Amino acid sequence: MGRKAVLFGFWLLGYTLGFFAWVLRAPVLSWIVNFGFSEEIAGALITGFAGSTVMLVGVILWSYLTYRP
Repeated sequence: MGRKAVLFGFWLLGYTLGFFAWVLRAPVLSWIVNFGFSEEIAGALITGFAGSTVMLVGVILWSYLTYRP
């Protein structure tokens, strides 16, 4: 798998996750705020989770696709 394909895959995964996070932000934000967090902290939690998920899935896929025993 080439470098451009990997970069495109990371971009596509991040874009898709960001799109769905934006669509679902209001109910998720209000759910997190119910636990006593402020809206700013809830937004940071959502953003951190989305970013870490993109990186984790991307690295796992990249490792799987480039592994040559």
